[in-house]
Amino acid sequence: MNVMRALLILFVCAISSTANDAIVATHYFYWYRWPNEHFRPADQPDAEGHFHHFPNPEKVSYLSDGWHEEQFRDMRAAGIQVALPVYWGAPGAYKRDSIRFSVDGIRPMLRALDRMDDDAIKLGLFYDTSTLLNDVRGAQPAGGRADLTTTAGKELFSNTIIEYFERIPPDHWARVRGGALTVLYTSAFAAKWDKTLGSHLQKAFTRRFPGESVFLVADVTWGDIGQNRTCEWGSTIVKPMLHPGLAQIGPGYNDTPVPGRTTPSRERENGDYYRTSWRKAIEHKPELVLIETWNEMHEGTEICESAELGRQYIDLTAEWVKRLRNDGPLGKPIKLRFPKPRYRTDYSWGKAIKGRGNVRADFAAVVKESGLRTAAVEDGPIRRHADHIVSLPRRGHPTRYVYFQVSDHWKFEISPTDLQLTVITRQKTSLSVEYDSHNHEATMGGAYTPAERIGPESSHVHRFRLSSAMLANRQNGGSDFRFIVAGPELEIQSVELAEIEKK
Repeated sequence: MNVMRALLILFVCAISSTANDAIVATHYFYWYRWPNEHFRPADQPDAEGHFHHFPNPEKVSYLSDGWHEEQFRDMRAAGIQVALPVYWGAPGAYKRDSIRFSVDGIRPMLRALDRMDDDAIKLGLFYDTSTLLNDVRGAQPAGGRADLTTTAGKELFSNTIIEYFERIPPDHWARVRGGALTVLYTSAFAAKWDKTLGSHLQKAFTRRFPGESVFLVADVTWGDIGQNRTCEWGSTIVKPMLHPGLAQIGPGYNDTPVPGRTTPSRERENGDYYRTSWRKAIEHKPELVLIETWNEMHEGTEICESAELGRQYIDLTAEWVKRLRNDGPLGKPIKLRFPKPRYRTDYSWGKAIKGRGNVRADFAAVVKESGLRTAAVEDGPIRRHADHIVSLPRRGHPTRYVYFQVSDHWKFEISPTDLQLTVITRQKTSLSVEYDSHNHEATMGGAYTPAERIGPESSHVHRFRLSSAMLANRQNGGSDFRFIVAGPELEIQSVELAEIEKK
């Protein structure tokens, strides 16, 4: 009997070792409530809009058990096991209008799961870290960000996660290696953090839930905070994001209905971009697949049912999850018609410099900006003086940025081209540059590529070589390059960008 039992165990282990049991999860945006919460009201044409639309928008509400149940059943039909609700909850701020949905929507979600019985999906957490902004939580000082190196900041971070899982019975938790699945959005909304953040969270979570732990997945912008896995937002635009044990993929991107956006778009190509992403994900052999997103309608990244596309992406997902489970077949590679994102042009300025060899911003001149201008970006505040500009500090953050846009009449989405960037500062200082290039291995598919310095590091005159430049408006605020300075303020007198003559 013991021999037979041992053989049975070996047989089961052999099956499990060949089957791909990766967990498939998707970001679930449950903040919608018809007609005025994350919808464009008919009487407010300037409010945010959707690229694709829900088939029956009047039924969409985070307070509706039925709407949640419909979404969860469709996820199961797609082969998805885990929903990651986009959570804006923040301790002490749950009654704020912008945050209220996060709490009020959970109980209807749980009732929907209870009606599904054994077919219910599990709930992880997509922690939307924008609640680390003081203004989102209603905290002081205005304009500040949580400092996650302090005791108060670590408790805010940890308690946000703990209080979410307190609202959900443990039998509904999504678990990876036994830990409650928690996925972090970008670090951009925190003032500071360090490597101890993950361990602080684990200790706090275990104190609250004895015997339990967190399986922490942190966006690549967090660096090393003691996470279990690293993810990377942007797979819907740039490319499938592949990290050890994890693949993040999406179907495409288009946020043109949202006022003020300049983000590049990614053509879906009738599902081919999604197919190629799935193919690369399966070849990567991940433990966890994140689909970005289930239903972010403003950015056109949804795979849920829509009025325009029907259930095409639910069916596509089911097809590729089956291939994931069966280890193929993957079919022949697909050649995309648009292998790169499609970038937006802005021809509203700089027409006079078309055809010139250089563009320039001279803040001491009468015509201060000619084909090159500063960009108003939230993480790159500046102050203008009569003959220079000054980088302003970001509260609680030692790094300063200054963003610049290049006129699209001069260069836009160019073939790989080498340029020289020259900046003159009022004081001797050290700075570096990141620019939009064809180097797809750099951050965000090359949008933030470090430039090669020419000459001494600390000087009044700084020169950089921008190799294989692209200039497709892919940085924040539709910018093409940014200066980075750690420490004192940066005083810029002039900036010039010129073609490098071929010998």
